[in-house]
Amino acid sequence: MLISAIKIDVVKQEVYQIQIENDLDAMYEVIDCQIVERVVIDHKNDLWLDEEGLLHHPQPPKFMFKGANAPFSGNGLICGYNGEGQTISTTLTTEEIEPRILFLGDAHIEPQCGFIPWDELPK
Repeated sequence: MLISAIKIDVVKQEVYQIQIENDLDAMYEVIDCQIVERVVIDHKNDLWLDEEGLLHHPQPPKFMFKGANAPFSGNGLICGYNGEGQTISTTLTTEEIEPRILFLGDAHIEPQCGFIPWDELPK
């Protein structure tokens, strides 16, 4: 089954609507990755990314998504989701997404991992 999605293309530095098969292989192909990571952007839509984007050498170009606290590495794919957590067509338009994207080009970001002690977690 085809779904409507929005591709954030970091090479072309464009945001555009696409139709893709509703399966992981199609996501891998569009994002150009082997493992995807999901970021919730609102109560109906997710941003799908390359989970290993910062680990590639050379790293792919980056983009910022308004409201995120860090840049994303590689292409992005926006899809919708339903109440059962299934991926469906996005409810957003390219006109709504374009102003929320800032392309950063080939900037290198050093991968980081950190831990918060259990007793310092917010209660």
